[in-house]
Amino acid sequence: MPLVDQEIVDLNLFWLIKAREFARENRQKAVVVLGLDNELADNLSLLSIDDLNSIARTGVLLFRPRFRPTLWRQLIARGSNSSLSVRLHTLLWAAGEKCN
Repeated sequence: MPLVDQEIVDLNLFWLIKAREFARENRQKAVVVLGLDNELADNLSLLSIDDLNSIARTGVLLFRPRFRPTLWRQLIARGSNSSLSVRLHTLLWAAGEKCN
């Protein structure tokens, strides 16, 4: 069995724990902020920490960036531009409001 990159495992586990937390406490937040669909959020909410650990050890990154490459290029070019951050938060918040 190939060696698993521990940093990938850690990233996966951190993301899975956060996704499960959002799914349990506020499924719509999981849907909007993490880009999950309702069924996946429901399924994640039922998993144990042992389940999450097993999934995290797949050896590949289990999530992908939330936004398209064009937005990533803008984020990188602008650095820590707070107006872009505010716009992203506003978009996510508005999407969450529409889901309620």
